[in-house]
Amino acid sequence: MRLPTVLATLVLALLGTVAGATDTRPPLQQVFGEASYDARVERIDALLGFAHGLRAAAPEEIHGALQRWAAQSERLRVQEYGRSHQGRPLSVAIVSSPANLARIDVIQRDLQALADPRGTDESRAQALIGTLPAVGYLGHSIHGNETSGADAALGLIFHLIASNDAAVARLLERTVVIIDPQMNPDGRARAVADLRGFASDGANADDQTLARGSSWPFGRGNHYVFDMNRDWIYATQPETRGRIALLRDWHPLLFVDAHEMGAQDTFLMSPPRAPINPHYAPEFLDFARRFSQEQAQAFDQRGWVYYTGEWNEGWYPGYSDAWGGLRGAVNMLYEQARVADTGVRQANGRVLGYAEGVARQLGAAWANVQSLERHATDLQRAFWQDRKRSTAAAGSYGGRLFALPAAAHPSRIAELAALLELQGIEAHRLTRDWRVRGARDGFGRRRDTVLPAGSLLVPNRQPLARLVANLFEFDPRPDPASLQREREELLRTGAGTMYDVTSWNLPMMYGLETYAIESDLPGASEPWPRPSPTPAEATADSAVAWLIPGHDDGATRAAAALLERGLRPRVALKPVEFDGRAHPRGSLLLTRYDHRDLSAATLRDALAAVAPLLAQPALALGSGLGAGDLPDLGGESFGLLQPPSVAVIGRGRIDPQAFGAAWHYLDRSLGLAPSLLAEESTAYADLRRYNVIVLPERWGGESLPPALAAALKSWAEAGGTLVAFGNAAAALAGKDGPMAARTLPASLEDLTPYRAALAREWMAGNDRLAPEAALWSHTAVAGRAGAWPEELAKDAPEVKAMQARDAWQRLFMPQGAFALARCDTRHWLSFGCHEALPVLVDASEPLMAADSVAAPFRLGLYEAEAGAKDEWRSFGWGGFPPGQNLRLRAGGLLWPEAQERLANTAWVTQERVGRGQAILFATSPVFRGASLGMQRVLGNAVVYGPGLGTSALIAP
Repeated sequence: MRLPTVLATLVLALLGTVAGATDTRPPLQQVFGEASYDARVERIDALLGFAHGLRAAAPEEIHGALQRWAAQSERLRVQEYGRSHQGRPLSVAIVSSPANLARIDVIQRDLQALADPRGTDESRAQALIGTLPAVGYLGHSIHGNETSGADAALGLIFHLIASNDAAVARLLERTVVIIDPQMNPDGRARAVADLRGFASDGANADDQTLARGSSWPFGRGNHYVFDMNRDWIYATQPETRGRIALLRDWHPLLFVDAHEMGAQDTFLMSPPRAPINPHYAPEFLDFARRFSQEQAQAFDQRGWVYYTGEWNEGWYPGYSDAWGGLRGAVNMLYEQARVADTGVRQANGRVLGYAEGVARQLGAAWANVQSLERHATDLQRAFWQDRKRSTAAAGSYGGRLFALPAAAHPSRIAELAALLELQGIEAHRLTRDWRVRGARDGFGRRRDTVLPAGSLLVPNRQPLARLVANLFEFDPRPDPASLQREREELLRTGAGTMYDVTSWNLPMMYGLETYAIESDLPGASEPWPRPSPTPAEATADSAVAWLIPGHDDGATRAAAALLERGLRPRVALKPVEFDGRAHPRGSLLLTRYDHRDLSAATLRDALAAVAPLLAQPALALGSGLGAGDLPDLGGESFGLLQPPSVAVIGRGRIDPQAFGAAWHYLDRSLGLAPSLLAEESTAYADLRRYNVIVLPERWGGESLPPALAAALKSWAEAGGTLVAFGNAAAALAGKDGPMAARTLPASLEDLTPYRAALAREWMAGNDRLAPEAALWSHTAVAGRAGAWPEELAKDAPEVKAMQARDAWQRLFMPQGAFALARCDTRHWLSFGCHEALPVLVDASEPLMAADSVAAPFRLGLYEAEAGAKDEWRSFGWGGFPPGQNLRLRAGGLLWPEAQERLANTAWVTQERVGRGQAILFATSPVFRGASLGMQRVLGNAVVYGPGLGTSALIAP
């Protein structure tokens, strides 16, 4: 219900009667005073139906205002750049002079010329500099429940299009201001529903009331609860993809990211503190400091308090403003205290009202737009010079490229190539084999290699070199002073200073083999081609089966789709060879034998339907006879799959973003349309409808609600596949947890079975057969038995000492770093993995596996060490086999203490539970929707689990 304008003004005035109340004037008046506006442009109050700054405007109200203004002002063009998951329009207000708006195509062409010195000579560049308008992008409320930014955007748009001030008209002649008023309309709709749904008749200044928008999963994320402020380098969401496509054509020199923070705070602005990402252009860091100084002066004039740095560091490149900065913009972050609608009483007794919060966002944006105009020519000159350095052969990005063989994971390579195209990053294809010496791989090894034709090549030397370096460098390292400060804080307080993950490498996220090569592009390369549709395999009436190769992720998606259509595919548990062609384990087979009641046309239609999910078509097999000792089609090496009926548990104490990432992957990538259950009522639901339940990470707490834990265990015992992530997995594997897997702290009282399991796994693939005389001797002789690793038992630490050391090492667990996980290539959960998989590790408790618990993935990759003793060596809870060391850290900050704690622990465990199973992930496999390599393991668990890991089907 909308409040009349008079009543709205009265509410704001009533707030003014509270001791220490906020400035109750409308935001426009607080920033611009008694400005004169064009009467032909409708006022914000009239469009919204309530006073601007009284309360958060709904997405539809904001969109409606833009549409009305577009018809009223010649200074404004509204452009829709996409739609949210829920179908809401994503639009920007492009504000400039009428003359500039009339030649947008020319301006964009000239901006592109300035952005790529390889096709623009110096004389043309100098002619453009100072004559082109400077472009600024101001993005607001990417977190939907941080509402004041969007309302400030309305004020900025109105002021720019309606002001009668000649200075504003001159500013618009020199600039193009792109204002994105609501970057997350789905999340904002959720937040506004809370704000209005819990609103009281009177003003309430308590920041803990439900009216602040506190209903799970909250308004921060989008429909799938993604934090889109961290999505810019991965672009998993349609909102992000639309924005990137829009901004790719504009090359903004100013990039503003307007947020909110805790209600008892003040106002944070750029610049950030160290560590600073090393790939920002130094000149633009200087400009950012200058813009911040000018913004501070504007705040000082109004008596507004603020701060810079403190918790805000400049390391992670995936934030909105960071992404803009790496493309050549002055990146500015705002964080206004979140006061939402009726205001908040702060610790000093003052009530900070929503109108003042909106005004501060508006004042910051106005100061930055003025700085953009003031420094326009200098910014364009610096942009041009930096792009010249980025594309110069002798520059810091010259003589380096990244190469990715394409054959092992063609679908992932295709997704990576599409992402690079979206970002505007140039990629090439190798047209013939290339022998390379001294290439460095993502595991930190230097080696000579032959890159096969078809490999993806990404040269670092290109216009977006700074962004390329961030996406592909294996191991960026913060400055020593920042590392020292991080360690000191960990030791003093137990909490570090790093705000986000310390590694984000794109190929590691995708689980792709990658090489960094000290070379420019070879001659035998061509621009990466546009993808072509995968043709459907012709269905031969004589075929005994059709095979889909299992190395590619498309196999998992195809399996889910075929099962959804009522077909019964099988999966190869071992490598196979049919008709003279070898295929990897995990390959799907659709046999005539399993579908005798179906016609060839029906099978043909099914294969055609899944063809778009595949990188290559299904293959018709003329015979089911395997080569040599390899499996034949009718043998036990082909597991019959069962249709998954999946539920994901949410609400309660489930982390909304972890829930959203799991839901998104199951829904959008696998097409499974999972049921969404509430944690607080799952124990009382009819779980027989599901044969897979996914339990994402939870907020705090070391144990599950007892009723939930009991219900999940009983359900699994009846034949279900339970999949849990992070601390939810740790709760199931804790000291009193219902599963046989254990966390590391719960295992320390007796490490013997875990050390024995580690030894057995190594010896199974590396133990030497006893001499024939000992093997066939009729006499038992000491010393003839196999080599039991006595060092592991002899060197086991005392329990209390081990517990104390574990507590110490826990202090140093990572914020987010890549570790190598070696895969058990005989286990079905590792389909699609060859040697090792980079996995993101964090502060979650490590998992332990022994006896009846399998560990398909363990942290650390064994490798021979020259000069190492031919005996087991203790390390952490376990040890290293004879002659081996352990390659563990792949990228990011992983302190030695954490490495020792994590070494050889299980990233994934799998165990039978009655007729069912439990699959536990030590950390989330669906990190920000971008971890394609880790997601494949989850896909294996969900799609193949009901058929391979259980002995009873719970009927869906």
